[in-house]
Amino acid sequence: MSVIGIDLGTTNTVVAAVQAEKVHVLADESGGRLLPSVVSFHPSGEVLVGAAARARRWVDPSNTVYSHKRLIGSPWSSPVIQQARMRVPFRLKEGPSHGPIITARGQDYSLPEISAFILRRARQIAENRLGVAVERAVITVPAHFNELQRASTKVAGRVAAIEVLRMLNEPTAAALAYGIGRAQRERVAVYDFGGGTFDCTLLEMHGNVFEVMATAGDSFLGGDDIDALIAERMADSFLRARKYDPRADAMARETIRRSAEELKCALSTAESHTVYVDSIAPEGTAAAETFAFTMNRGELNELIAPLIDRTLRVAQDALAQARLSAGSLDQVILVGGSTRVPFVRERVEAFFQRAPLCRLNPDEVVALGAAIQAAALTESPRHHALPEPPREPDRAADSRRSFTDAFPSAPPTSPSLPDAVTAASRPSASAMRSEQPRTFGVISEDGSLLSMVAPPPTERASPSATLASTNPGNPPKRDPMGSFIESMPKMQATLVHEAAPRAVSLQGSPRSQEIVSYTDLESEPSISLLSVSPRPAASSALANGPDAQAIDISVHHPVLLDVTPRGLVVETAGGFTNTLIERNAKTPCERTRQFTTTQDAQTSVMIRVAQGEHATFAQNTYLGEVELSALPPRPRGATVVAVTFELDVNGALRVQARDQTSGQQAQALIQLLGVADEASIDAMAKRMAAQSNPAAAPERPGQR
Repeated sequence: MSVIGIDLGTTNTVVAAVQAEKVHVLADESGGRLLPSVVSFHPSGEVLVGAAARARRWVDPSNTVYSHKRLIGSPWSSPVIQQARMRVPFRLKEGPSHGPIITARGQDYSLPEISAFILRRARQIAENRLGVAVERAVITVPAHFNELQRASTKVAGRVAAIEVLRMLNEPTAAALAYGIGRAQRERVAVYDFGGGTFDCTLLEMHGNVFEVMATAGDSFLGGDDIDALIAERMADSFLRARKYDPRADAMARETIRRSAEELKCALSTAESHTVYVDSIAPEGTAAAETFAFTMNRGELNELIAPLIDRTLRVAQDALAQARLSAGSLDQVILVGGSTRVPFVRERVEAFFQRAPLCRLNPDEVVALGAAIQAAALTESPRHHALPEPPREPDRAADSRRSFTDAFPSAPPTSPSLPDAVTAASRPSASAMRSEQPRTFGVISEDGSLLSMVAPPPTERASPSATLASTNPGNPPKRDPMGSFIESMPKMQATLVHEAAPRAVSLQGSPRSQEIVSYTDLESEPSISLLSVSPRPAASSALANGPDAQAIDISVHHPVLLDVTPRGLVVETAGGFTNTLIERNAKTPCERTRQFTTTQDAQTSVMIRVAQGEHATFAQNTYLGEVELSALPPRPRGATVVAVTFELDVNGALRVQARDQTSGQQAQALIQLLGVADEASIDAMAKRMAAQSNPAAAPERPGQR
């Protein structure tokens, strides 16, 4: 059984895997390396995925789904969904869990289910290519994806019968493919301009440490928007010439859109290009004469300049978060198919004051990084069960809590991990040199080899790992409104205390290549890892010279430190917010708040949670509610519940609660808006298994 990396993109999906210590993009049966992220429901009952589905966009648009990644994780009531209803040819309606669903051929499908069809096809390509079963994968997501979007993507993996080892942020994956294992400290910007989303992530890379400093993004900014602008100009020209608006018909609109995409791609290499459209005519009339539309590169640049300005504003936001200037960075990496547009590269170079790196295929580099991470997470048999670390002396019961993937059935009394790995516990340098790390390679676009060392499973903490909650010496922070009052009259709570923010220090063991402890610090997170024979710092880790094509890696396995792109907040009195986890906080991280009941004999509490930075709760992305139940009936204010919100390395939210009065674990359930429950996920998985495999068969004559 093998493991793969999947870049689940808006326009295209790419699958990669490590073979013979080299990482490769896996092609389908016809040699295609890019799998179009399109699903079409054929009249025969087959579900077409990829190129065959994409071809049906222009003959059967109402039953062909594309660019759905822009919509995934958005509640039905969101402006994103309401705008999409006016623009996409396939049918959207509200589902039972307040999420959007797609209707095709009389059958309803959730957006994660559409993603699952694509993931299953990617897995099928990998199995055909590798000759072994594939059940596990690292799947990449945009860095700015919120909790609902990440949760929905994970649901898609489950429906496709894929164990998602890690959801890796796309810019981080690209940086991993470009700069792994270099010894010189460098600050790098990843400019990720894909088909539907834009991210700008700033990282600091030093030896084996990849630390994200800040990230910013826009879910509705990508190549699709460039196509839409060109299509609008083409439609206006067609209307003036033929007195007919092709936007009035779904099939004509998709035909114009296809020609717009062709024009965009052609102008990436040519100064001028003409497209010919010959299949648009008002219904009930004879076929129209061929319509020709010409655009030059200067006109395209003028047309898309506002979009590029938007990307640079997002990049400036990321720089401001990291307190850096555009010219202070050492390198800029281009990721995503939209960075092939010459004007994009020109503007990026002018903004960052340096020529960007683009030696790896921008469509494939994210999948390469995902495959490297996937191999790293599975190369060590110890990553599923870490050795029991030495125990530390007992501490106050309230100063530590045990975290697991599920709530423990007993009070958290398990012993804690040590605060640090002592020098005596570390192997000698000679012993470390005898443990040769595995080396993987990245094949660049021109076929040359880039040697790389795969990262270890450092981001996955042991189930027995413990996290300290608060420093008792710090005075508690008070809610600015003084109390938390839930708007529901029968479910109320008061926020009585906020634990001090906790910084996390990851103490690494070079012998086991695992993170073995989390400790509380007053300062920013730090890493303690030993490396083997570090290279001199004279050569740039990301240089564009000939030496960059054959890099000798001699540092230890790298560690990835990511951030959460959006703040996590709860609602307070008057519809305001109290921030639980701040934007760009290092992950994994956790924060604790204490809530008390506001009514006599109250046995449950409801807490509303959102993501964003706006002071008004309603202006943020509403995630859902955390319900605390099975509380003992006591007088008002007598029950105090400490609720801990944890973001793991995937950016996924987990919640635990503890009754401070009795010391018992309280029941805490987070109900995410629009995300399928367990019963729905099982039903989708069974339906997926019953469906015929995604086909790449040609269209049958006469079937539309």
